[in-house]
Amino acid sequence: MTKTDILILGAGIGGYETFRTLAKLLKRHRLKKIITIIDRNNYFTFTPMLHEAAAGAVEPQHCAIPLRELTEKTPHRFIKAEIKGIDPSKKQVQTSAGTIGYDTCVVALGSAINFFNIPGAEQYAHNVRTLRSALRLHDAFIALLETSPAANLNLIIVGGGFTGVEVAGQLADFIKKDIALLYPDITVKIHLIESGSILAKSMPHKVHKKIAARLKAMSVTVHLRSRVQAVKKEAIQLENGKEIKSDLTIWTSGFKNFAQCYLPQQYCEAGRIPVTSYLCHEKDNSLFAIGDIMLRREPGSEIPYPQLAEAAHKEGMYIAKAIVRRAKSQKIKPFVFRPTGTLMPIGNWYGVLTIGKFCLFGPLAWWIRRTVYLLFIPGILRKLKIVTDWTLHCFGFHHTLLVESTGLEVIDITS
Repeated sequence: MTKTDILILGAGIGGYETFRTLAKLLKRHRLKKIITIIDRNNYFTFTPMLHEAAAGAVEPQHCAIPLRELTEKTPHRFIKAEIKGIDPSKKQVQTSAGTIGYDTCVVALGSAINFFNIPGAEQYAHNVRTLRSALRLHDAFIALLETSPAANLNLIIVGGGFTGVEVAGQLADFIKKDIALLYPDITVKIHLIESGSILAKSMPHKVHKKIAARLKAMSVTVHLRSRVQAVKKEAIQLENGKEIKSDLTIWTSGFKNFAQCYLPQQYCEAGRIPVTSYLCHEKDNSLFAIGDIMLRREPGSEIPYPQLAEAAHKEGMYIAKAIVRRAKSQKIKPFVFRPTGTLMPIGNWYGVLTIGKFCLFGPLAWWIRRTVYLLFIPGILRKLKIVTDWTLHCFGFHHTLLVESTGLEVIDITS
């Protein structure tokens, strides 16, 4: 068994930010603590941009950062491994690379897709939850275009939340600007299926109208109050019995929580890890949780903190500072999530920005979102390369390389 001072499980947005902030603070305060970060992949994925990779609007490597670059020239380390179980009583974690002991553990293992036991959904639907799944979706779409020399194709997107709207907008932009030129004999129709009465329901009312108008202008057919009953290979079936032909189905609906797969049941609630106002477990103050796997309700409310990238980012920053303050025996303030704002792209050069009651629509909102992402990326050279690629891409086509048929690797970190 190996031992570390601080163990971070999962390198999603929350785990990545915890490591990045904590490494800086430990160095600044000259605290000799060793961080070990574990993930099944050897790269961090910026999931909010995966729908753009799936549509070929950005290159896959723009969404990923090799984790070993973060630990280079530091005393910290990265381990590529699967998490098998966490034993808080022994302060140990079982992994595919062996048992690792810790003094402090930060669980940032995220969530999975919830198919709600819909027959055929897991078998036939694509998704954009991981880099690999986004690239599989991209390949499936391009393969469909290449094998349909003259056809009317239907793309079905299930789920009208943030991800569903973003996927619909990005694919509609791809179809209108690139596919119309590169595949002139093919017509592609997008259907967005939402069980509720509005799209992106957490957004302000005036934003709902803008989203609906934008998607309508992009020729996306929106089906509200429509619940999927079954997903078939070439169609989806709604609860009212109606079937819609589907050449490609994309699932963007729901989170599946699985904390009980890693921790004893007494440490879990509703598949998540309940935490105090200091984001540590009430049974063990050396066990922290952040991101989708963490359960913390708004003060005086039954509403949990949202399972959003912004929340995970801020929770990661808070825990890094809390660990350092604890090491220095300093007082720690409770965590309160205050959203800065919401950024949603709907195709290229159109975005929605909300900050409180203020709303901004159009190219500037889209540009602000891209800029925020760049600030999140480490390294001047990496930033410059991405900006250059994005600028040049404005004058060319989306990426339509069919990777599987050529046998090429898109990026080495996915191999």
